[in-house]
Amino acid sequence: MRNFFFILLFIGNILISNAQSSSYGSISFGKATNISGKQRMLSQRIAKLYMLRLAGSHSHELSNEYNSSIQLFQRNLSILEANSTTSSIKVKAALRKEKNEWETFKKILREHSMKKVGEVMSSSNELLRKCHSLVLAIEEDSKYNKEFSNESPVEQLKVEAVNISGKQRMLSQRLCLYYTACRVLQKEKLDYKAICGEVEKIYAEQNKSLNWLLINDLNTFGIEQNIGKILGLFQEIEKNKKEFFDNKLPLSKIMNLTNKITSMYNVVTGQYTSL
Repeated sequence: MRNFFFILLFIGNILISNAQSSSYGSISFGKATNISGKQRMLSQRIAKLYMLRLAGSHSHELSNEYNSSIQLFQRNLSILEANSTTSSIKVKAALRKEKNEWETFKKILREHSMKKVGEVMSSSNELLRKCHSLVLAIEEDSKYNKEFSNESPVEQLKVEAVNISGKQRMLSQRLCLYYTACRVLQKEKLDYKAICGEVEKIYAEQNKSLNWLLINDLNTFGIEQNIGKILGLFQEIEKNKKEFFDNKLPLSKIMNLTNKITSMYNVVTGQYTSL
């Protein structure tokens, strides 16, 4: 009888442990993937807004977006950290590295100067890598836990779709960041070829990911409608592709387009999260 009691206790502990690990703290893995994915986008948006200010844009709206993006990154980091108590060592380590790089990035942003362009670009890229590592670590936890929870493969496909769709938000902001940096460096007669060359690479990566999303088995009618709207926005660049790659389109046009694309991908990522 005593042995039977201990067996029941052992099974109960396993069930409790599995129940605790079936989500990322108090939020779902899909939502955690979405939030951590937003950090990738924000790392590029903040650097982009820094560059736009160097390019001569000092509007009140841009300043508000810059400050709110910094606050949003900090708040998202706090949410991810607060819900990580039962996460794997890998997730906790990735969170710690992202937090440390964020502190470094904030210090660099304090000085608004052409002298800081290289540091801003370098640190934003390093922060992006740290943010992406956290997304992958959370996705890995999700895959591992779902192996023991008898959930259908559709659930894991949802997490993957949230990751890829969310990454498109980052790529949209990154596209504008490099387009702006290219313009700034050209204007200051600094070495711009490497930076300008990245624009075409980022655009190609966006198209590849868009193709994946277009044929995703999870797509609902609503998701397909919004992906169609994104295609329409991309067409604005496609019809002026040469001028775009030659950095001859107005910064305001590219900023508006990439912001619209980011917003639409934010909607699509939310739709995948809610499936």
